[in-house]
Amino acid sequence: MNQVAKDFVSWMLTQRPLGFEPTLVSEREVKILTDTARAEVTLWPDFNDGDICEMRIERIEDAEQVFFLHFMLDDLKRACELFGELTEVLENSVAGTTERVLLCCTGGLTTTLLATKMNEVAAALNVGYEFSAMPFQDAMLRSADHYAAILLAPQVSHLRAQMCAVHPLTPVFQIPVKIFGSYDGAGAVRLVMHALRESPTQANELPPLSDLRLATAHRVLAITLFAVRGGSYLGYRLYEHGRATLEGLVRKARVDLRDVEDLLETMYTRSIDIHSLDAIGIAVPGVTEDGVVRITDPSEEGFELGPHLEKRFCLPVYVDNNCNAAAAACYVTQNDYESVVFFRQELGHAGGGSGAVVRGHVVRGLHNFAGEPNHFVRRFDYSSVGSYDEARWSEEGMFEIAKNVSLAYISLIAPEALYLAVDTVEDMDKLAAALAEEVGQAYVPHLEVVYDFKERVYVGEMALVERRLNQRGHLLVR
Repeated sequence: MNQVAKDFVSWMLTQRPLGFEPTLVSEREVKILTDTARAEVTLWPDFNDGDICEMRIERIEDAEQVFFLHFMLDDLKRACELFGELTEVLENSVAGTTERVLLCCTGGLTTTLLATKMNEVAAALNVGYEFSAMPFQDAMLRSADHYAAILLAPQVSHLRAQMCAVHPLTPVFQIPVKIFGSYDGAGAVRLVMHALRESPTQANELPPLSDLRLATAHRVLAITLFAVRGGSYLGYRLYEHGRATLEGLVRKARVDLRDVEDLLETMYTRSIDIHSLDAIGIAVPGVTEDGVVRITDPSEEGFELGPHLEKRFCLPVYVDNNCNAAAAACYVTQNDYESVVFFRQELGHAGGGSGAVVRGHVVRGLHNFAGEPNHFVRRFDYSSVGSYDEARWSEEGMFEIAKNVSLAYISLIAPEALYLAVDTVEDMDKLAAALAEEVGQAYVPHLEVVYDFKERVYVGEMALVERRLNQRGHLLVR
């Protein structure tokens, strides 16, 4: 082992997550055993006299792997940070499989009543949530590590920033006034399920790749990074001539673009001959241009993800916005529409993302800034549901957001099909009727709910890479 690996092993043995003592099984293996989970940290030698660290957690009850991570062990500080991610997941495993949610208001009385109703609904539905209540000030002074989320009553919703600052790793949501005022336990549980869900509740069947409007003649590794409650997922899928042959998903405690290189380093030495690939495609949130990623402000100095990885692995690396990739998948998996729009909005999120494909071309715009509806959607009238900030926390408000974004795209692009991944918005007949009132039935496009965002991103990213490798200016191959 190199010196970094030796120092890391020594450091791990000094840690005591939740009071449990790590055990040195061998020179290259450390284990942590709790009543409910088994954590293992294993060091593997690579081909360049270095070391790869592999971390995993397995739940004892059902042997399910709830955490898996691998990375090059060449930076002790980063290795210690990633060990912290492992201990966070281990603590959640010790806390049990039930998701605990805390409700807060000024005194706790009214939220206690709502929490009681929510527990009754959760028990009847068997959805694995447990709700409790606490005064706002008490919650500010106590640990929230074991809570999946904190819900604020309308009386203290203006203090959300303070709660977020005290508990930065716990999502803090606002309870819509309508739900809180009527003690709507069922509505509150439904919104929590939408806000906290980490995977689709159901999936659409995508056509087999042989039926796509796409030539798939290469070996492409598609990678996707997307945020979820309390962290992110980093997924990969290997396509060989259009057929998926290898796939994996890594849960992370935070969104970090550096994790993509860690993943590729490990695959390089253990899973895939990276140099046998024709290209790598990476789909991420934010604005992407020439492989540079800007997650928030387009004027900020971007993260040079693509150029760095191209230099490291000596092969083409393409970086795309994940909603553009999803829109590309919506285009290539059907044969009926020449212009399509994809729109994704998560419950409570400050702004959604979108992508458009018109006659085989992804609409990217100046500096690839197209597809950022959060800069205009909040300017619509939301007086019927309060304000935009209230709208993004309620079913009625999410419907208004979906309608407004759809109207904007209909007015500017007039797509033939709109694909919507908008939390709580599933009644397309209702949305079609609302759009028809504004623009007339003739201009209402085909509307379709998308439940399988991750799947669309994989397929779409593969399609975008194939387009570039085929040196064609569009996705459609006739």
